Amino acid sequence: MTDGKVYEVKGNSFKNDGADVTETLSEERKSEIEATLKANNKAKAEAEQLQESLKAQQKELKKTKEEAEAKQEKLEEQQEALEKKIEDKEDARKDFLKAKKSLDNQQKKFEKLKEKGKLSPNDEEKWSEKLDDLEKEFEEAKEKMNNLNK
Repeated sequence: MTDGKVYEVKGNSFKNDGADVTETLSEERKSEIEATLKANNKAKAEAEQLQESLKAQQKELKKTKEEAEAKQEKLEEQQEALEKKIEDKEDARKDFLKAKKSLDNQQKKFEKLKEKGKLSPNDEEKWSEKLDDLEKEFEEAKEKMNNLNK
């Protein structure tokens, strides 16, 4: 039974407000005080152990969270790189198709004019240069597209 007083226990002596009260306490009361002290010390030790365990768990959670965030960031970077690669491939494909269409159209136009005899030697030379340039653009676009598709 507690009497609301705070006792300080050192070895076999009991003090209350700094005064030694060992001789005034019954053996039963001494046992109660020691049992209470033992229970409090045990509870304190358990609380400290629980606190340490919680700290360790928090540290582990923080580490796991940081690792997950790092993985997430890496995945986002990979996703962006893939999207850019897809966009580059699509742009190269469009450039290739545009160069091919332009070359085909100009070759047909050249052939049509040639068949009708509407080209002077000067015109034929200009057309030849123009078609060479278009052929070069087409080959460059084709090479770029093929390199991106590797």
